[in-house]
Amino acid sequence: MGKVMRGEKPTAVYDGYTSCPLITGYSSLLLAEFKYGGEVAETFGRVIDQAEPRWAFLQLKKHVFPFAYWELFLRGRWFGTRGVIPPSFE
Repeated sequence: MGKVMRGEKPTAVYDGYTSCPLITGYSSLLLAEFKYGGEVAETFGRVIDQAEPRWAFLQLKKHVFPFAYWELFLRGRWFGTRGVIPPSFE
């Protein structure tokens, strides 16, 4: 049971994370991810240089993001960079 349902003050805060898929050509996309204040918050930054437009990011936008949005996010089953793993607010 969550804090609000127990009559307690909620402690969860939104850090301002957003993702902006920027199409840079017919076969490439730059995946810009950041938080409030322009702080970089890359999902794949440790594995892939996200400063470079990529074909793979375009495929994510075309095939994965619509599914994640319509089938997961709108139904409360998508948690941003955590994917399908829900955060703990306790």
